[in-house]
Amino acid sequence: MNQLTGAADDLMLLVEVIDAGGFSAASARTGIPKSRLSRRIAALEEQLGVNLLLRNSRYFEVTEIGQQLYQHGRCIRSEMYAAMTLAHDSQAEAHGSLHIACPIALASVIVGRVATEFALAHPRVRLRLSTTMGTVESLTKHFDLVLLPSAQSLPDSEMIVQRLAFAPYLLVATPAVVEAAGYPAYPEGGLAVDAIGWGSAEESSCWHLIGPDQQHAELGTRIRFSSDNLLVIREAALAGLGVARLSAALCRQDIEQGRLRVLMPGWAPPPMSIYALYASRRHISIAGKLFLLELIRQFDLLFAE
Repeated sequence: MNQLTGAADDLMLLVEVIDAGGFSAASARTGIPKSRLSRRIAALEEQLGVNLLLRNSRYFEVTEIGQQLYQHGRCIRSEMYAAMTLAHDSQAEAHGSLHIACPIALASVIVGRVATEFALAHPRVRLRLSTTMGTVESLTKHFDLVLLPSAQSLPDSEMIVQRLAFAPYLLVATPAVVEAAGYPAYPEGGLAVDAIGWGSAEESSCWHLIGPDQQHAELGTRIRFSSDNLLVIREAALAGLGVARLSAALCRQDIEQGRLRVLMPGWAPPPMSIYALYASRRHISIAGKLFLLELIRQFDLLFAE
């Protein structure tokens, strides 16, 4: 029993390290010395007989089995958070205003529903959800919570940054575009069809992909259409404009119903981290804490599907 308890504790530390993006950041967030975190994760790896993290002084990456354990650990933690939410509710009722900024696509997939359900469950909270294009520079001064997807770690700032989830992404296109691409199995030689880009309207670009056994490859693309809005990119993909990088949650139903197909199964863009930012100069309200707890729980359920 003690061995199981220790492994469970170490699994929670693994979640903290991956959430923070490294041992140093996890140490700063949890107050646990970096050396102790490293020893505990190494002990967990030895006990399981697998590598969970690949790291050195300049490199940090989660292995495939490490990612799977991380998802299980998040599910366990989400249940703990649900219990904590009940405890919070029994001690103090959430009240006051809560103003949240969130990208349009994220609001459409999950945050809008969570916000609506939260407002129904907490009638003394005045909740406002504002949709954004995913930028953060001027938002943090005007909102209690800013939700921000990012493919990279966020730069240091005065804001408190909390990673809420890893969102897997896929390469997708209509069946006709996949057929025209020749059903490629490996990202070499570039795409034989057009691609849909993020943000800038460059004529060509290389997309970084991760494959089986954590292989890395660059896929040459020819950008025909681009947008800074994932909902627009999804519509462009459905219209047959080319191959797109989309959140798995955003295009899951399109794939299930055959409107889109996954290109190069087993290869995908790196997952996007979803962060919550809030001001460090004041304590986040009870409403804000409860909203974050519920959002983490709902993200865990969404990405476990």
